[in-house]
Amino acid sequence: MALPVRLFSGQVSDFDLKLIRTFRAVAECGGYALAEIELGTTKSAISKQIADLELRLGVTLCHRGRSGFALTDEGQFVYDKSTGLLSALEGFRSDLNALQKTPSGVLHIGCIDSIITSQCSPLIGALSRFAEDYPDVEIRMLNASAAEIDQGVSVKRLHIGVSTNRGKIRGTQSLPLFTEHGHLYCGSSHPLFDVADTEISLKHLSSQRFAQHVYSEAELRDDEKIGLTPSAIGHFTENIAALILTGGFIGFLPDHYARSWVDAGQMRPLLGNRIKKTTDIRILYHMDTAGTPLVSAFLEAVRDSSFEKGAGSS
Repeated sequence: MALPVRLFSGQVSDFDLKLIRTFRAVAECGGYALAEIELGTTKSAISKQIADLELRLGVTLCHRGRSGFALTDEGQFVYDKSTGLLSALEGFRSDLNALQKTPSGVLHIGCIDSIITSQCSPLIGALSRFAEDYPDVEIRMLNASAAEIDQGVSVKRLHIGVSTNRGKIRGTQSLPLFTEHGHLYCGSSHPLFDVADTEISLKHLSSQRFAQHVYSEAELRDDEKIGLTPSAIGHFTENIAALILTGGFIGFLPDHYARSWVDAGQMRPLLGNRIKKTTDIRILYHMDTAGTPLVSAFLEAVRDSSFEKGAGSS
């Protein structure tokens, strides 16, 4: 497919690269809604940048409307060609950083929510060590689902991903971070809150309104085993906690995250000896960037922090 020869007849400017990166973020996020979170800007600003790029290219890059978001053939062409362009730029920047004694630049980290309350996670120690050793590096962190983070690392939009272990992701490698333990919880105003575990059966649980974490593969397996049917869903752990606290729902939470509410008498685990959820949290990175100064330095910080923490589980 040939694009008009008048396009980019001069040098590719920083503004052109900004527009291309915005377009790629929209394409990889599958639309403007998630791209708004990814880019930290508004839908109207994103829409204008896409329109600017389409004007400069003289082609329509994507269709958006009630039927959903989709790339045009020209949009797919631009996306594919820009992958090599941006990878080459990133490689050039990494090579320049390698010449410096102290790495500099920007490190992009994607992280699932709610793990900060775990006392066993080496993440805070790794971030602290890295920030102290490399003060010239700008750290940019965002929260997203495990699936979105894995995709971001796979396409090299993120340097580092902190997510649940969802198996092998193409082009990536991983380091174990820690193991997280969770249970099924209800709020203090829920009908089962004052009922002893010995009086609760799986049939009792299956009749309750269940708030499901939409991206949790482990939770989906547990749902089927217990017989739970979701009547509410949440994309993040905080969403599930909010629904549980209403007293109208039961749901899975990491124990370290629920602890403060349990101590305050606002939540309790249900059938704690029988129903448990174990989640392995990992550091994900792309094989192509593993040897770059920023990524290798952060991975070393993770290894050092993990050694100090020991084999942790929470």
